[in-house]
Amino acid sequence: MARPKNEKLEAQRREEILQAAARVFRAKGFHLARTEDICTEAGTSAGTLFRYFKSKKEIIEAIVEAEMKANDEDLLALAQRQAVEGLATLKAQELEEMLRPSGYGLATESWLELSRSPEGRKELASSSARLEAALAALLAQGQAEGWVRPDLNTKGAANLLLILYTGVQFDADLGMDLDYEASAQAISDLIKSFILA
Repeated sequence: MARPKNEKLEAQRREEILQAAARVFRAKGFHLARTEDICTEAGTSAGTLFRYFKSKKEIIEAIVEAEMKANDEDLLALAQRQAVEGLATLKAQELEEMLRPSGYGLATESWLELSRSPEGRKELASSSARLEAALAALLAQGQAEGWVRPDLNTKGAANLLLILYTGVQFDADLGMDLDYEASAQAISDLIKSFILA
């Protein structure tokens, strides 16, 4: 007689495989990594791995989905008055913390993976539109409350803030030599002079 599934243990093992795969993907990229590399890193056999995931593609899809969800949550956290006003006094250490990878540390790789297909590009566009709308609504509310410049084009400003955030995040993820002090000061100056009343 087969043993009943322990769902908590199954979910834990699945997450362990995803964590191992993420370490391999960070080192080799999604497409250069081999299933054997993931098995070695996870300390498991191919048979066990394929009990949890049908293919390497399914592992990649699970990581991409989790990374995009984490990225959306990070950006939605910016769509709050306290967050926007906090950018006006941003310090280098705060910027570094903001840009610290969340999830599996594969946000840029996941973004690039989605951009390879028409369906993925639609998903990216939908996510971007949702985040831009949330920021624009916050800025419009800020105009009504008097803490955002009354003549600000809220849609354009929201778009600019998203481009700024994702651009700096992209550079940080790629390991570019980011001057956090200068970047934090520039972001602070921009928010004070362009956004806030």
